[in-house]
Amino acid sequence: MASDRTGQTFGRLTVIADHGGAQLQCRCDCGREGSYPRAITKPSYRGSKACPWCLGSPCEECGAIIPHTGRMPAKTCSAACRAARAARRERERYAQIKDTDDFKAKRADYLRRLDAAMAADPDLAESVRETRRRAVRAWRERQLADPTLRDKYRIRARQAEQRRLERIRSDPDAYAEHLRKQRAWYHSLSDDEYQRIFVSAREERNRRHKNND
Repeated sequence: MASDRTGQTFGRLTVIADHGGAQLQCRCDCGREGSYPRAITKPSYRGSKACPWCLGSPCEECGAIIPHTGRMPAKTCSAACRAARAARRERERYAQIKDTDDFKAKRADYLRRLDAAMAADPDLAESVRETRRRAVRAWRERQLADPTLRDKYRIRARQAEQRRLERIRSDPDAYAEHLRKQRAWYHSLSDDEYQRIFVSAREERNRRHKNND
């Protein structure tokens, strides 16, 4: 019959119940209890002598400890954190490549092909425009919910627009083409588009200013 190991400590594990079977009930130094193989009592045992939480690693997003399972440690603790990590890594990847010549060339080629496809397919064109409008609405809703984010975006947008206009105005031909496109775009607006872009937007700005006052 196996010796009673109750009260003995192996690594960070203290045996709190030994019923003579293949498993010992142990308490880790952190206070968590669990079943562990009797082999932890042998000098030749090469397995872990601590609970999965003490051997775990923090989630890269929220910092919660991920219990060790014996396999390669997980990077995140939940589906939400996995999605957040993927989004963060994609933002980091984009920040690294967005200013490279290769990325700019590929993006310009993609936009040319998209414009051609939209010109040939009115249904596709409307679908793309609606997708863009939904994205803009969602972004504005996030801004309205977070004043700090809204102010940060406004400053960044004004600076980017100022740089863009300065770059265009430095080239007379480019500036003339810019004005031509602006006039063509303005005259192409439908009544609904004009109402949404100019009238409704102006009313919304006035309403926000009034509330801030």
